[in-house]
Amino acid sequence: MHDETPAGFLLALGGNAFVTGGEPLTMPGQFAYAEAVATRLLPCVRDADRVVVVHGNGPQVGHMLARVEAALGTAYALPLDVCVAETEGELGYVLLQALRNAWRAQGVDREICAVLTQVLVAADDPAFATPVKPIGRVLSAAEAARLRAEGVAVQVDVGRGWRRVVASPKPCAVLETASIARLLDGGIVVIAGGGGGVPVTTAHERLLGVEAVVDKDATAALLADALALTTLVMLTDVPCAFEHFRSPRQRAVGRITRARLAALAADGHFAPGSMGPKIAAACDFVDRPSRRAIICAPDNLAAALADTDGTRVHDGE
Repeated sequence: MHDETPAGFLLALGGNAFVTGGEPLTMPGQFAYAEAVATRLLPCVRDADRVVVVHGNGPQVGHMLARVEAALGTAYALPLDVCVAETEGELGYVLLQALRNAWRAQGVDREICAVLTQVLVAADDPAFATPVKPIGRVLSAAEAARLRAEGVAVQVDVGRGWRRVVASPKPCAVLETASIARLLDGGIVVIAGGGGGVPVTTAHERLLGVEAVVDKDATAALLADALALTTLVMLTDVPCAFEHFRSPRQRAVGRITRARLAALAADGHFAPGSMGPKIAAACDFVDRPSRRAIICAPDNLAAALADTDGTRVHDGE
């Protein structure tokens, strides 16, 4: 059992979490969500020495791409890696301001810094041969056919329609890890790895952005490991993971070993586009003693850190 707040942890927020289901994505809404999370996070952060916040950016990248398309011929075009960087900056600013405002209102004056983050991926990652990550707006059948004829990968996003798809390669390294570590050593809360980080490869000893998106939970697990943090928390819109989700047999997954969770994943209990990446990141992170991964909602964050709620994954020792 873990009765005390950990000395250091990484908290991952989903990009979809910045908008209430069924409502349009807006800047006021994003600020409001960020401040609500900041308020819930405060009791956990007061005594934590090292805190990193990672966030998703899927919906924000979709809106950025829509702006790029609408402005073609008037403004210069932006490739996908730059759109990822743009939205990493957008949400980094939102979180910086929200955290500072919420914490100062409670008498906490702690430094916070957002780090624009690049993530190295392998140029020969098999994901580049089979792009599956939907991005951007829903397309008409005619638009999808035109893009396919131009060599752009498109596929049906179940429940939505035709969308462009890109590769989602595995993150190999967060290039700013050493800088983030120095900030943490100074007691600064760090926002990093936004949207999984800007994906880059190396060619002739130079960095090169690529048309891809990296799963933010995979980057969160990688970064937490590199920084020697012992707790990975993934916030979502449900209080925990579930077996047989949305069926009469639905059952909450509470405290569980890595081996048992991996077995449930192999049996198909977790959807690839939603809970699946979080489960994979949890299993990747909890691969040695004295580590734990948590999946929970903002409302039960404190209880999950106290090992009384949420899905808590441990090494089984």
